[in-house]
Amino acid sequence: MSRAIRVVPLGGLGEIGMNCLAIEQSDGILVVDCGTSFPQDDLGVDVVHPNLSYLFENAERVSGVVLTHGHEDHIGALSFLLERVDAPVWGPAHALALVRRRFEDRGFAAARARLTEVTPRRRFGVGPFEVEPIRVAHSITEATALAIRTRAGLVVHSGDFNFDPDPPDGEPTDEERLSELGRAGVELLLSDSTNVDVEERAGSEREVGLALGRVIAAASGRVFVALFASNVQRLRSLGDIAHATGRKICLLGRSLNTQVDIAQRLGKLSWPSNLLISAEQAATLAPECVLALTGGSQAEPTSALRRLASGDHHQLQITAGDTVVMSARIIPGNERTVLDMSCDLLRQGAHLVTRVTDPDVHTSGHAGRSEQRRLIELLRPRAFLPIHGTLHHLLRHQELAREMGVAHTSVTENGGVVAFDPELGLMADGRVPHGRVYVSATGEALPPGVLKRRAELARSGSVVISVVLSETGEPRAAARVSSRGVAGLDDAPRALERVAQAVSDALAGKRRGLAADELVRRAARRVIVAEGGARPVIEVHLLRVE
Repeated sequence: MSRAIRVVPLGGLGEIGMNCLAIEQSDGILVVDCGTSFPQDDLGVDVVHPNLSYLFENAERVSGVVLTHGHEDHIGALSFLLERVDAPVWGPAHALALVRRRFEDRGFAAARARLTEVTPRRRFGVGPFEVEPIRVAHSITEATALAIRTRAGLVVHSGDFNFDPDPPDGEPTDEERLSELGRAGVELLLSDSTNVDVEERAGSEREVGLALGRVIAAASGRVFVALFASNVQRLRSLGDIAHATGRKICLLGRSLNTQVDIAQRLGKLSWPSNLLISAEQAATLAPECVLALTGGSQAEPTSALRRLASGDHHQLQITAGDTVVMSARIIPGNERTVLDMSCDLLRQGAHLVTRVTDPDVHTSGHAGRSEQRRLIELLRPRAFLPIHGTLHHLLRHQELAREMGVAHTSVTENGGVVAFDPELGLMADGRVPHGRVYVSATGEALPPGVLKRRAELARSGSVVISVVLSETGEPRAAARVSSRGVAGLDDAPRALERVAQAVSDALAGKRRGLAADELVRRAARRVIVAEGGARPVIEVHLLRVE
């Protein structure tokens, strides 16, 4: 029987986020994480998840799913997978609590899922695989790496990790166990590449807490701290700061309320019952008594911070003397919208604190290059495959592994299967279906053609023309024209009348060989271009009557 295994990346390789990877051998498939990402454009898309068709096609061979931690880009697509693959799921208690809440939000019957909590250093079987979670530090509680015993030997999946020596939750990376695994012999390491361009990860979570404490203590008015809701480490620090400065905490945003509720139920947050207040209460308290925690650090259109910046929040308003702290990094692609939101906050009179003005108010949860080097030193793998990052990140991480003397390295992206054999090393082994599935807020998948048409409408607007024709094709009434989002036509009745007249004239002198709908479309387009230069999507409706 062959000792080779196959690594099948379905998300997270060639991109940041939407992590999903399968490890396959002849008698089973182990899925590590199943996450989502979020759309860059506002086309009615709620979330984006990996194309999971390879797993659907091999559903009978899927032995189970193991989650490394509870970030949305690692757990958010689980319900989409379990709808068609009946497989058990293992993960940390915190991650599974978030999974259950996500199931509720999406209307997925949680009772259908077989969810089992894991404990670091305690092995469990997943079909033919044996998995051991290893505690690692990250920007969320209960993050784990995975030591996976396969037919090809020991495979270690790093998950998202860093080597913060003293995180606020008291859960540093278990270097002792990693070193033991390295001495026992690691055949293949799969390691997070996100921060490979950063030699030394700046600061630690505890230092961020000290910086936030300094800023909040010095503020005379209300303080708003924007952060990623899942960062329970930072929430712990902010609770301590609120208590020390005599402020009450107000949570703005559903995600924050969810994360705090789950963390408190699991004993990860021990905030006293009188620490939290509602937004209505915050509006009536003295400014120096309020610490508001808010989502929206990426300027999401409906987020609390975005509404505060535009003055549209229905409960609180930013006023002169308030301090806003951006305790988060800007995800690549969001720079322009975050900058615009920051300027709006300044216009509201806020004192704005960011990583530019105070670098200590945020640190990444992902390992820098020096920490990635440390992981390779501890595990001493025979082969190395970088994961979690764009192609640039993956190639840079491969370069680091080669510098450190790893014998076999390879780089692949989503869909590119890599086989590993203990004797032959890493080899390309074909491709599987991959890509992105766009899901609307109501839960249905949006086909590429629908998204393309939505983008066309967003760029150009639309014009709808309705014409009543006789059986012989003669117009029986004046054409009706309406427009949405078209410069020169919207709220311009005379322009719409000119389009309607051009359509009627064209039909009256109909040219042979040209279909009526195309004749209408051409006539309308000539007038629309002349009116404002726009080239909208034109829909023609022909109604034939006797």
